[in-house]
Amino acid sequence: MLLPLRRLHGLLRRSLSTAASRPSWAMIYRISTADESARGASLSLAPPPLASHLSIPRHAFGLEPFPDNTERDPVNFFSSGAPDPKQGASSPRPPSTDRNFINVFGSGVLAASGDGLLLFGTYRNRANAWRMFEHQPPTPVPFEVLDQVYARSFYDPMRVARFVCNPVTGEMVRLPDFDGTENAFSAATGLLTQADGGGRGPPKRYAAAQLSVVDGGQRFLLRRLSSETGEWDELVLPSPLPPGRRMHVNHEVLDYGDRLWWVDVSWGAVCVDPFSDRPELCPVELPGDIILPDQQGEEEMWQLVKHRRMGVSDGRLRFVEVCQQDPFRINSFTLDDQSGRWILEHQVSWRTIFFAAKTTPSIAAIGPLSVDSLYLTVPMDKGFCISADLRRKSLIESMELGSGIHPSKCESSFLLPCVLPSFLGSSPIPGDTFLSR
Repeated sequence: MLLPLRRLHGLLRRSLSTAASRPSWAMIYRISTADESARGASLSLAPPPLASHLSIPRHAFGLEPFPDNTERDPVNFFSSGAPDPKQGASSPRPPSTDRNFINVFGSGVLAASGDGLLLFGTYRNRANAWRMFEHQPPTPVPFEVLDQVYARSFYDPMRVARFVCNPVTGEMVRLPDFDGTENAFSAATGLLTQADGGGRGPPKRYAAAQLSVVDGGQRFLLRRLSSETGEWDELVLPSPLPPGRRMHVNHEVLDYGDRLWWVDVSWGAVCVDPFSDRPELCPVELPGDIILPDQQGEEEMWQLVKHRRMGVSDGRLRFVEVCQQDPFRINSFTLDDQSGRWILEHQVSWRTIFFAAKTTPSIAAIGPLSVDSLYLTVPMDKGFCISADLRRKSLIESMELGSGIHPSKCESSFLLPCVLPSFLGSSPIPGDTFLSR
């Protein structure tokens, strides 16, 4: 049984009296780009339903120089820059075999805390260019599909680094690597922040935590780090899922009610207090008629997460589903904190909101400031993002996704909602100086 959660309703909205120069929240494109000269992170803000973009300094990738015996400088085909004009408009040719290796690197936003801090990860490895591009020429775009390219490289293991970032000030703090190495591959990782006294205000501490399945799904490995200790510890916890059910997490981890939530959109979520001396995984199932009785495969889950989303709105936990059959009904639920049961708040046909609908929309984001707002993407022309009011059953605004947005290249939803309270502009990231900044 889920214990009653600390009530957050109404508190979030009052803390978001932001400066006139920036929106109160942003939909951040989860694939970030590298900036050659920047010293810190930079968020290019746009009001929803437009996407905001995070850039991080190139030095955050920790790229190693190549040997001096190569004829020319190494080529990073997946950097964020435009093609070299000397190479012309066509894609750069594969490197010759006398300089086999290239730096393959990229970064992505992993999660947002309830107070607006971001957790992002960088990825890099040294790859055999000839093997990677023997049958497919490289293109000068950010390295976005990490697992696919990594599967075709055979030289270095993928190296992962994680950072906490204040998107307003650009401050970054690198988290320690697991077990003193960079080689622990990333499972779903979240970020939770807390203010003094348990209220709303500048974060005074944070916890990062990662949950992965072990022992064939019978148990979970919880890795967690507190800004107060600066060290990771590991705990193996029993699975609270029904017998035979395994957790498949391809959804961002949520910060809600002083817990981190790992979401399986076919079944429900498990949550844990990462600061607890005796952490316990608590299950919260989806509404009964929403749960899929059978374990879903990986491909089915990638499709399902496009049309199901969990998020936090105005201090309440929401779950939204868009049915994939005409008339594409939208069901929106909120979690009652005391009983742990889902309450149906809205049920509306997508055709009522968007009369020209011909296909199922994907969920872009659940609006964090109102339980009535929802953001959806429509695959028409270059793609549109639409904001809708579910209570009024009306369309509010429609905008093109714009250049540089590639929904098909993200494992989960390609947009991440992040609140931007006014205090972020003067809030340093908590923690002692032994964490790398």
